[in-house]
Amino acid sequence: MNKHVISRHATILVAFTIFTLLAGTFQISFPAVSAQIYERDQTLIVAHPKTYHDPTNFNIYVPGTGSRSGRGAHQLIFEYLFYSNYETGEFIPWLAERYEYSPDYKQITVYLRKGIKWSDGKPFTADDVVFTYNLLLKYAPKLIWSENVAHWVSRVEKVDDYTVKFYLKTANPRFHLIREAFAAVPCWGGITILPKHIWEGKDPLTFKFYPPVGTGPYKVVSVSEKVFVYERRDDWWVTEKFGVRPAPKYIIFQNFGPEDIVAERLIMNDIDCAQIGMLTLASFLKVREKNPYVKAWHATEPYAWLDPCPRFLFINNAKYPWSLPEVRKAISYMIDRDALIRIAYEGTTEPSSVLHPNYGGYKPYFDAIKDLIEKYEPAKYDPKKAEEIFKSLGFKKVDGIWTTPNGTKLEMTYLVDSGASELMKVAAVLVDQLKAGGIAVSLRTLTGTAFSHASKAGDWDAMGFWICPGAPDPLGNLDALHSKHTRPLGEEVDWPDLNSFRYINKEYDAIVEELAITPPTNQEKCIELFRKAYEIFYKDLPVIPTTQAPALVPINTYYWTGWPDADNPWNMPVPWWATFLTVVAGYPTEKGEWVGGVRPRTVEYTTVYFTKSTPKFRGIDLVWYGPFSAGDAERIPTDDAEFWVKKGYASYKPIISAPKIPELETIAKSISALSSSVDELKSSVESVKASVAGISGTVTTLTVGIVIEAIAIIILAVALLRKRS
Repeated sequence: MNKHVISRHATILVAFTIFTLLAGTFQISFPAVSAQIYERDQTLIVAHPKTYHDPTNFNIYVPGTGSRSGRGAHQLIFEYLFYSNYETGEFIPWLAERYEYSPDYKQITVYLRKGIKWSDGKPFTADDVVFTYNLLLKYAPKLIWSENVAHWVSRVEKVDDYTVKFYLKTANPRFHLIREAFAAVPCWGGITILPKHIWEGKDPLTFKFYPPVGTGPYKVVSVSEKVFVYERRDDWWVTEKFGVRPAPKYIIFQNFGPEDIVAERLIMNDIDCAQIGMLTLASFLKVREKNPYVKAWHATEPYAWLDPCPRFLFINNAKYPWSLPEVRKAISYMIDRDALIRIAYEGTTEPSSVLHPNYGGYKPYFDAIKDLIEKYEPAKYDPKKAEEIFKSLGFKKVDGIWTTPNGTKLEMTYLVDSGASELMKVAAVLVDQLKAGGIAVSLRTLTGTAFSHASKAGDWDAMGFWICPGAPDPLGNLDALHSKHTRPLGEEVDWPDLNSFRYINKEYDAIVEELAITPPTNQEKCIELFRKAYEIFYKDLPVIPTTQAPALVPINTYYWTGWPDADNPWNMPVPWWATFLTVVAGYPTEKGEWVGGVRPRTVEYTTVYFTKSTPKFRGIDLVWYGPFSAGDAERIPTDDAEFWVKKGYASYKPIISAPKIPELETIAKSISALSSSVDELKSSVESVKASVAGISGTVTTLTVGIVIEAIAIIILAVALLRKRS
C-alpha cells in the first residue's frame, strides 16, 4: 500500500479514537430526540410540561388523548381558516380568503384559498371542510367540541371546490369568532379541518391519525412521551404562494422536567421559549441574571405578557347583603390591588378596571369608557369610602366587624380551589384585606370535582376566578354576565365564569343581546353598545375586577430573534396557542405585506447564480430578495441558497456562455472535415503497420510504430497548413 495512504488511514484512526474518548468524557446536554443530529442553530426548542402516554395518537377530537398544544400539533401541523391577533385586532385570512354572511346572518359562506395542499400532496378543498363538519355532527357529543358544532350548525354544504356554505340554527353575525364551532383561532385553538382522503372510512373514536397529515409548514420526524420533533416542509403552500419559509429547519417540543431543570437549560441555551407557568418570577430573574439573552414580554416589572382571562373577585348576587350593589362597591374599595400584585403575583401583572384583557385590539372600546372609569373608580383603593358606603346603608361596626341594620354580622365564605396555587395566593391576600376592612371572612378550600360543583352551584359568598374571552371582540366577556347563563342557587351553571355569581339585570341583557346581533364590522354601533353595557356594569359591579392575568413566558434570543414583546407588540408571544405559527413564520396583512417571524441571530450567506426566472422570496433573515432572471447572481442566506439549488432554480457556479465568433461555424465545419481525413489516415496507418510487421529482421515493432506515427504527424501538419492557406 502507498505510504501516503497508510499515513492518512492512521491519522483518521487516531482522530476517531480521540473523539470516542472525548465523547465518553463529556456528556452532551442536547435533547436525546433521535440518532440524527439536529444543528442547534437551525433548531427552535420549546419547553412544555406535558407527558403523552400514547404520543402517536394525533386524533385531537377524542377525549383523553392529551393536549394538542403541548406537543406542537395545532401550531405546526394543522392550520385554520383564520387567525386572530389580539395585540393588533387583526383577523387574518389563512386557509380561507374571506367570508360573507347572508342578510339574516343565518348563513355564512367561506371562500377557500386555491392551491393549498396537504403534506402528502393532495389538494385541500371544500370536500375536507364538509367532511369534517359532517363527522362532528354525526358523532356529537362524543367528539371534542362536536356538541358546540351541533348547537350552532344545522348543515354544511359544498358550493364548489373552494366554496363552503354553513347553515346556522339561529342568526349569529359572530359565528366566525366561535372557536368551538368554527375553524378559526380567536384564542388558543379552534375546529381543526381533517383530510377527507385520510379519515374517510375510519372510526373517529379509535383512529390515531399517525403520522398526521396537515397543511402546516412542518412534518413529524419523531415522537416520544415527552419529545416531539418536527422538520420544515419545503413544499409548504405559503412558500409557493407568498415566497415565505419559516426560518427554523427543526422545531422540538420537549418536556424537560421540573422548574429547576427548565431554568438550568435556559441558562445553557438549550431552550428557546417556554410555555406559561414553567418558571416563577424568582426563577426567571435568576435565569436572566446568568443569561442576558433570556427575556420576557416586559424588560422590567410586570415582566409578564397578559393572558386573555382577567381576574376577578366574584360576589354572590343572590345572597343578602352581597346582593346590594353598594356593598359590592364598598368591597371593591377595600381591595389594595397594588399590594395584591406585589405579594401574590410578585409584580408580574397590573391592576384591572375592566371585564376584558388589556390588548391593543380593544383600544377603540377602552377609549370610549375612559370617563366612566374616572367616574365610577372600579379599581380604586379607598377604605374611607368603603366605610362611608356602609354607614350610609345603616351598617355599624361592632368589635371591628360590620353588622347589618338588623344586627347580623357581615360574614363571608370565600371559596378557593386549593389545587390552583395562584388562586390560593390571591385568596390569602384578599382575605386579609377584607378582614382589615371589617368583614368576617372564612376560607373554604376545595379542589377537583368538589370545587367544580360548589363553584357552579353558587355555594359561596365570594370566589376568586376569571372570565375568558372567546375572541378579540367585546361580546364574549360581556355575555358572560347575561342572566341566560345563571341558575337558581344550588343548580350548577355550565362554567364558573358564566354567571355563577347569579347577576340578573334585564336592561343589561337587552344591550348584550343587541350587541350580539350587531355585525362587528359596524364598530361605531358596537362601541356605543359597549359603553352602555359598561355603565350598567360599573353601577352594579356584579363582579369586582382585580388584576389582569399574568403570563410569564421566557424567551431566549441567543439563537433566535424577532420575538414580539412590549416594545414591538406585533403578535402574542405564546407558544401553546395555534397562533404560534404566525409568530414563527409571520403573517400577511390586508395590504399583502408580510409581518414578523423569528430569524436566526447569526445568518451565513453565500452567492448563487440563478438558472431560471425566480419569484420574489423572503429569506430566513426576513429580508426580501428578487425577483431574479436566469443569469442573475445574488448573495443570500445559505439556507435559502440550498433551497433554490435543490429546487433547480439556482447554482453555486456561474453560468459561462461561449463567446460569439462570426467564423465559428466555418471553423467548425473545417474541423469536422479534418476529423474525417484523420480517421481515413488512421485506417491507412493501421494497414501500413500490418504490412511492415511482416518484414522479418529488418526493424523492430517499436521502431515501425515510431516511424508510422511520425508519418501521421507530418501528414496532419500538411493538412493544417493547407486549411490555413
